[in-house]
Amino acid sequence: MSGRGAVFISDLHLSERHPGRSALFFRFLEERAAGIGTLWILGDFFDFWIGPAHVRLGEHRETLLKLRALADAGTEVKFIWGNRDFQVGEELSKFAGVEVLGESCERTFGAHRTLLIHGDSFCSRDRGHQVFRAISRNRVVKALYKALPSAVSLGLAKRVRARSEAGVARKTARTMSFAEEAIREAFGRGVDTIVCGHCHEAREEDFELGGRRGRLYTLGAWEEEARYLEFSEGEFRPRVFPEPVKGA
Repeated sequence: MSGRGAVFISDLHLSERHPGRSALFFRFLEERAAGIGTLWILGDFFDFWIGPAHVRLGEHRETLLKLRALADAGTEVKFIWGNRDFQVGEELSKFAGVEVLGESCERTFGAHRTLLIHGDSFCSRDRGHQVFRAISRNRVVKALYKALPSAVSLGLAKRVRARSEAGVARKTARTMSFAEEAIREAFGRGVDTIVCGHCHEAREEDFELGGRRGRLYTLGAWEEEARYLEFSEGEFRPRVFPEPVKGA
């Protein structure tokens, strides 16, 4: 763990549909992320990602170049898959200098043994999504998808996105929320801290775990402002960018 600290972001859903969000991210890199030890991207950074061919599309070219510049300047950039961008692979490492770590990873920050994960796996009551997760992450299915011509995979990704957005509108709040038993199972891995995204709401929650305490941090979605988490001087701290003007 670098002594220069870390910041954690999730759920930017970058796409041509939301240019303002990309502009906000570029400001964040210039004014906040430059000089930190590690930038952790915990999934759904892209609205969708079709695989290796995506680096050849113009949609995210500026974003990828800025990530490369950040990495070249000495900041480590690490990527955890989300439910929108689980096709991200070594192409992001080669083109943008980003280390892709897959579904989740565990790291120690100060005294905190921490699980870093996108969080959609915690929505265990959403049976439809869990079935989609299982099928779409199957190695054979992923290989077949990547073998498609980019125009075909791009069209499929857009249709899946549209169906997903329509499906979310029909789901109940209980179905879309994290299941406590899934959170407790994750703490059962021996971690005392979980950092995740997916639910689009920035919050902190404590769990009693049979004689020890666990803390869950969820990262908010980036819409009008950027919600993120910072680790520095031994502690995690929720932040917002741009910071509110004092006295306003």
